[in-house]
Amino acid sequence: MKKILLSCLFLIGMITHAQINLGTGSTSAGPQPISNYYSYSYVQQIFSKYEINAVSAGSITGLKFYLNNTLSLTNSSNWAVYVGHTSKGSFDFENSWIPVSQLTQVFSGNVLNNNGVVSINFTTPFFYNNADNLVVAIKESDPGYDGSAEAFYVYDSAPRSSMYFRSDFTNPNLSSPPSGTPNDTKSVISIEGLTANTTPACPTITFPSDNSEFIFINPQISWVAVPGALQYRISVGTTPGGEDIVSQQLTSATNYTPAPTLNINSSYYIKLIAITAAGESAGCSVSKFTTVPLTPTNDECSDAVPLTVNPDLNCGTVTAGYNLGGSDSGITPDPCNGLPDADVWFKFFATESSHVISLRNIQSIGSDYSTDMNFQVFSGNCGNLSSIFCSDSNSSLVPGLTVGETYYVRVYSYWGGDYAQSFNVCVGTMPPAPVNDDCFGAFSVAGFPYNHTQLDAAGSTNNNGFITTCTEDHMNDGVWFKFTGNGTNVDIEVLMPNDSLFDPQIGVYSGNCNNLICEGTVDDFEEGGREFISIPTVLGNTYYVNVGHFSGFSDAMEDTFTINMLSNVLSTSAMVKKDKAIKVYPNPFTDNITISDVSNVKSLSITDISGRLIKTIDKPSQTLYLEDLKQGMYLITLFKSDGTQVTIKTIKK
Repeated sequence: MKKILLSCLFLIGMITHAQINLGTGSTSAGPQPISNYYSYSYVQQIFSKYEINAVSAGSITGLKFYLNNTLSLTNSSNWAVYVGHTSKGSFDFENSWIPVSQLTQVFSGNVLNNNGVVSINFTTPFFYNNADNLVVAIKESDPGYDGSAEAFYVYDSAPRSSMYFRSDFTNPNLSSPPSGTPNDTKSVISIEGLTANTTPACPTITFPSDNSEFIFINPQISWVAVPGALQYRISVGTTPGGEDIVSQQLTSATNYTPAPTLNINSSYYIKLIAITAAGESAGCSVSKFTTVPLTPTNDECSDAVPLTVNPDLNCGTVTAGYNLGGSDSGITPDPCNGLPDADVWFKFFATESSHVISLRNIQSIGSDYSTDMNFQVFSGNCGNLSSIFCSDSNSSLVPGLTVGETYYVRVYSYWGGDYAQSFNVCVGTMPPAPVNDDCFGAFSVAGFPYNHTQLDAAGSTNNNGFITTCTEDHMNDGVWFKFTGNGTNVDIEVLMPNDSLFDPQIGVYSGNCNNLICEGTVDDFEEGGREFISIPTVLGNTYYVNVGHFSGFSDAMEDTFTINMLSNVLSTSAMVKKDKAIKVYPNPFTDNITISDVSNVKSLSITDISGRLIKTIDKPSQTLYLEDLKQGMYLITLFKSDGTQVTIKTIKK
């Protein structure tokens, strides 16, 4: 009896201390599971069933994360932790968050760095079914940051298997998170309560990712090291599970290049297992990829692909294209910019005097990475073309068209050479000016909460020119709303649909349409990013809200958005301050630019006048080397350690 009791106690102890470790040994740092280097963050990570490699379904009782043991989490300790099942293996675009409504909250409270370990003990164990992938989501809400860089340990994992949002200004609303950044690293993590298989986990292939396209015909297949693996066995075939290209090749490396050159425009399948002293991986899935296609069929003007003209701007019909393998049509881009040595051609039949042409879902598929594209519009015919419009932006309104005429669109990589992209082309039709196009026609907000989706914002006419009331941050005259103050804060949020190219700014004013008084303005994010501002109101005062394109010197088109207003809620977002003391010089500049004071600058971003993010730099030096930028106007935004930001307009000659 005593032996049975001791055996039971031993078994219970083993179950209690069951734990699966992923990424062990890596000391690279990143923004998962939270960003300690920014005030607020929200991070989702997908851990596949195969990498978890549990012996069976079971209850997860907690998680452990690892970091530099000297870092204090005084300003990064307020965590809310969610877990759930998902069939997803990756975050395919910036708004592809797994809805928080599909997750279970397992922890809320403050955490500690205990000698390099943050332990999360679940209030209620979460039952993991060992059939789906596991998603771990964490929101960190302390309005401050710790350290001089990210400190949590991460490891290289499957492409886009995590996504993060981090900001010094915006505390994200999990019911509608801001656009995030898909990422290829995940937390070094311990999952408590599950028991690992004695046989090794299936290797996670990092390149080419499953179902990827435009893979070159001599790819180096790469994967994440499996702990304890002595060798790996790889097979490549032209059918699922086939071995006609590579048959069970053994290697001790974590990459392998098939010896025969693969065929173009063909699908291939990879089977990969790990071998340890305890055995081989079992049940590993087959991964598929497709090689680069044939030369584009629309490589020349005479073979231009017809485009469908949409009756609105919703892009219900798009046309897919790519320029990889294209040749030079021999037509100078002048007066446009760029290097059209691999251009492809489309054509459309104008139904209005102006149409909006957009390049969407741009993916880099060349041997050099870039998503920077141009398009050029021509009238005439292929033997006698006249350039009528140039666009370095992904979306532009093309005016001056003749109804009934056919126009040609040439699409190409800005940089030429080894840069190439796949993309979708959309031709849209402008709506008429919206009812609330003018301040005097502002929609009245009858009460809070208020929600309105503006489908016809693209028809906004910038009426009386740019709105310069907020003297330090001008903007386009977009569409208007008005409400009556009730003495509390009013939170105003603007959201865009997925894949939106609209970069909005919110301006809030008191007074009247003939005499607007600035109450606040915000433009924190880029194309498709959520904007948020909180305004304290005076009881009975009238307030006007303008949502328009962010620029105060370039009239650009607005697009579909949703505006939400909520009262009696104090803002958790930090107010953005301006600092006139910091200067950049010379301005205009040629290649290099100097910042007068970077002592308190955490990071900076550079955007072009269309709002497109060009680059970000953490802990910048005083001199920036920007010879790779094209000529034009840019906005340099400095993010300071005290939570303020400075935006400076510069011109490269």
